[in-house]
Amino acid sequence: MTAFPDLHTHDRHTYDPPTHDPATPELLGQPRSRYQIDCAGATIHVHARSTATVLRIEGEVDASNADLIAEAVRRFARLRAPLVLDLGCLDFLAGSGLRALLVLNEEQQRAQLRCSVVSGAALRRLTRVVPDHGLPLAESVAAALAHIECATTARRRLVSGPARQHEPQRDVSGRVRGLAS
Repeated sequence: MTAFPDLHTHDRHTYDPPTHDPATPELLGQPRSRYQIDCAGATIHVHARSTATVLRIEGEVDASNADLIAEAVRRFARLRAPLVLDLGCLDFLAGSGLRALLVLNEEQQRAQLRCSVVSGAALRRLTRVVPDHGLPLAESVAAALAHIECATTARRRLVSGPARQHEPQRDVSGRVRGLAS
C-alpha cells in the first residue's frame, strides 16, 4: 500500500491497487480505482466508477469525526462528478453526522450535482425521528447508480435534443434541378 498524495496528511490515506483478472470482462460501473481514508473512528472506502464516485462509510460517525468526514466528502464533490454515499455498513450515526449529511446534500443541490445516499440501520434510526430530512435516499448502491445514470441520460437528451431540432434544414432540391437544366 502507498500513501494517496493529494489529501491532507492528518488523515491516513492508503491506496489499494485494484486486482484485475484478465479472464473477467470489465462491467459498466465496476470500480476503476480504490483507496480508503481513515477518519478517526470511521473509514471511507472510495470506488471510482464510470457513473459516479461511491464513498462507502464504515464505523461510527459522531461529533468527534463528522467534520473530518464531511471535509473528505467535499474533496470528491469538488471533482463535480455524481456521488453515492453508501451508509449501509455504518455502525453508528450521531445527530452531528446527520447534520453534516444535510449540509453536504444542500451544497450538492446548490452546485447542481447529483448525489444519492444509500441508507442503513444507523441512518434509518435518525430519519424515523426526522422524516422530512430531504436526503436523496436509495435502497442500494446499484439502485443509486441506475438512478444517476437515468438522470444523466435524460439531461443529455434534454440538452442535445433542442439543438438538433432547431438546426436549419437545407433545401438542396433546387440546386439539383438547376444542375440538371
